[in-house]
Amino acid sequence: MGMGMGMGMGMGMGMEETEKPIEVRAVEALGKGFDISGDFRLKYAKGTRLVVLDETNKRDIVFPGAFTVQDVSQDIRLDKGDRIRFKSDVLEFNQMSELLNQKSSIQGKVPSGYLNSIFGLRGDWLHDAEDTKNLAFDGYFISLYHLHLTASPLVLHDRVKKSVPPHWDPAALSRYLFHILFLQFIGVRIIISMRDHMDYVETVCLKKEILRNKNIVKCQLQNYSSTIPTSELRGYLEDLGDVMFSDGKSPSLLQRKMGDGKQKVPEVFNRILQSNTLQLASIAETSSKDGLTIICSKRGGNVFLHGHSNWLQTVPAKPEGILFKFVPITSLLTGIPGSGYLSHAINLYLRYKPAPEDLRFFLEFQVPLQWAPMFCELPLRHHRKKASCPSLQFAFLGPKIQVSSTQVSSDLKPAVGLRLYLEGKKCNRLAIHVQHLSSLPNIMTVTSGQPCRWRGSDDYKSSDQFLEPVRWKRYSNVCTSVVEHDPNWLQEVSNGVFIVTGAQLISKGKWPKTVLHLRLLYTHIPNCTIRKTEWAAPPETSRKASFLTNLSTTFSFTQRAVTGQQKPAPTTLNSGVFPEGPPAPIRAKKLLKYVDVSEVVRGPHDAPGHWLVTAAKLVNEGGKISLHVKFALLDYP
Repeated sequence: MGMGMGMGMGMGMGMEETEKPIEVRAVEALGKGFDISGDFRLKYAKGTRLVVLDETNKRDIVFPGAFTVQDVSQDIRLDKGDRIRFKSDVLEFNQMSELLNQKSSIQGKVPSGYLNSIFGLRGDWLHDAEDTKNLAFDGYFISLYHLHLTASPLVLHDRVKKSVPPHWDPAALSRYLFHILFLQFIGVRIIISMRDHMDYVETVCLKKEILRNKNIVKCQLQNYSSTIPTSELRGYLEDLGDVMFSDGKSPSLLQRKMGDGKQKVPEVFNRILQSNTLQLASIAETSSKDGLTIICSKRGGNVFLHGHSNWLQTVPAKPEGILFKFVPITSLLTGIPGSGYLSHAINLYLRYKPAPEDLRFFLEFQVPLQWAPMFCELPLRHHRKKASCPSLQFAFLGPKIQVSSTQVSSDLKPAVGLRLYLEGKKCNRLAIHVQHLSSLPNIMTVTSGQPCRWRGSDDYKSSDQFLEPVRWKRYSNVCTSVVEHDPNWLQEVSNGVFIVTGAQLISKGKWPKTVLHLRLLYTHIPNCTIRKTEWAAPPETSRKASFLTNLSTTFSFTQRAVTGQQKPAPTTLNSGVFPEGPPAPIRAKKLLKYVDVSEVVRGPHDAPGHWLVTAAKLVNEGGKISLHVKFALLDYP
């Protein structure tokens, strides 16, 4: 559960930006492109203005404090600010994301950089949402003034509309986003203000922005071990805000509870009150016992001053832009050829947030994924038993598992994942499946005239084969040697990388001590080099689930509901029709004691989002056959 305390973020701009008064920078930022995956800062509004403003009718604008900005378009308006204390409910991660997006006129619940900055998150939506139970904030917002565009409707410059790539071209789209738009939204409002609050930070893309200062308290419950009710947590946060915003002069209910000892208040609240005397821009306290993190931070004014009232006095001299509102660039491109592709590229970027230098390669990989073989191709009918049919048996009187030796190929498409699978109507035939891209990315070319090559652990010398029994030594083993391309193959080509485009399982040896081997199909991709490699295993949850499955199957325990506060199972991006695969007969549950059928895949959620399979191996984990897969990032010409 997450709540936090914060007063604006640190500033730090380049010399060119700090030479200009903030009022000038705020006026210039209106109408520029903005990347909402980063923190909302005036310095991130770069490039030239994207929308057409009335530059013939201009006038001077006088800001509070008698500062004047000359020759300002009639389409830019200055309004007075306001002062408000805003207290949020204790919200789930996606609910808080949606709330902050609404304040910046952004649709949806994709987390912005503003949310990540406020609550100190990593920016990985999938894992942040898994690790964070709830978020909340409470704070004062003191706005000095509001700047916003009044032009209606907003019209893009012709250079912006004419540069939209008409087709799905990742290279052109990435250039357009970063060189033409400097990303996806247009700022149309800036609020210059000071806000002392326990609050959140706003996101990217200028539509409307507020320049202001703020003092925030955010209480963030990050793990699911906490048993504190949300109603109590909200009360603690509100009481903490009362103390912080009054400089401790008016004892709050929180302090009285700490004093009388009748109600136990989480210790982290007491620690944050003690840490508040430090002259720091941001203070954070975490309690693993209570599962809470509290953050106090300031933005605008002298962020190193102690005390809310002292900080307030410095706000007019050092305001900061913290509330931005935006208009999506694609909403102004209606009817322009290619606007749909641009919208799709922007949505992918905001959802997964790849690094700018990886955006082109990331987009190249955002094509539909397929499994080979497809589910409709799996043999479901009864098969006649054959004497030569390979099978595995791991213990005396244990069930037999047939082995499908079918060669699975992706037709030269890069593999991005592997899984073991139990095929057949009885789900008793072990096979391997390959997940691959549905088309070859434009940045790749397959070497013409260079045949694909198979290599497996059975090709190794006996001394290089590592055999492990799954259960009993006298029964079936698995070869756990790493299967990778033959280094001698590189002598036959000038450069490039060998990637996996197929897989196969085979069983060798005499029954009952047969050995299961893995074979991989390799295809040569020229003019590429390997940047980085990583090994990946099935999700941890699958191993825990298998342990419970073993218990329930072996001892026939009756399934009972588990009570108490538990962290839900992490989100598993499984490509099957059902979250845990197609329904299987009851008998197949016994075989799951011996085979881990979890998918080992890498996709757009695994930054930077363009991983490929280059090697793999079978492993024995707790008496179960499983897969470990080696993924690689490539550098392309």
